[in-house]
Amino acid sequence: MDGQNETSCRILVMASGYGSNFQKLIDAVASGRIPNSHIIRLIVNRKNAYATTRADEAGIPWDYFNLIGHGFMPKGEKDEEKVADARQKYDAALADKVLSEKTEKPQLVVLAGWMHVFSNAFLEPLEKAGIKVINLHPALPGEFDGAGAIERAFDELKAGRITRTGLMVHYVVREVDRGEPIMVQEVEWRGEGLEELKEKMHSHEHELIVKSTAKVVQEILKRSTN
Repeated sequence: MDGQNETSCRILVMASGYGSNFQKLIDAVASGRIPNSHIIRLIVNRKNAYATTRADEAGIPWDYFNLIGHGFMPKGEKDEEKVADARQKYDAALADKVLSEKTEKPQLVVLAGWMHVFSNAFLEPLEKAGIKVINLHPALPGEFDGAGAIERAFDELKAGRITRTGLMVHYVVREVDRGEPIMVQEVEWRGEGLEELKEKMHSHEHELIVKSTAKVVQEILKRSTN
């Protein structure tokens, strides 16, 4: 890809599904909206994620790595202790994969629709390696952390307890969706139904993830040249 030189920020993207935000990142890197950067790899945790097709079309290598599919946990496991242990082992193995000397090491990991909550077993090794991890979440800071954020916001909007929702890109920390916000955008509710609200939110997501990634890339490159 263009711009692969000493001053080019190496980005690894993680996605679980359709990959529309991943596509926006690909396009933004190619057009220079995310300047001086290149996407070195995609990791998916769902075998049929369409994001892999997008990666193939863009010439970006990708890996499939799954909690159950790669033997960390049997399907249908209900024991909370066993599940927690399996997730820790999976996270540690995924960190090893990201930091492997066999592949190009990223300077930034972007979670673009990655449906898995990381533990310290993943986050600590990356932090020690100086690798930033950022995530897109469809809610404002401190509101509707975790899964189902748009649906929960919609219930509050309908009940008249709030008049707007929003989205953010934030640094990833152990507490779910509680990392420092990088960029935040409010989205007004104008009486739309749930599906219309989802579409409205997704249209804003595409722009916010590009702008936020560009901002973090510039900060990373600035630090690396000082």
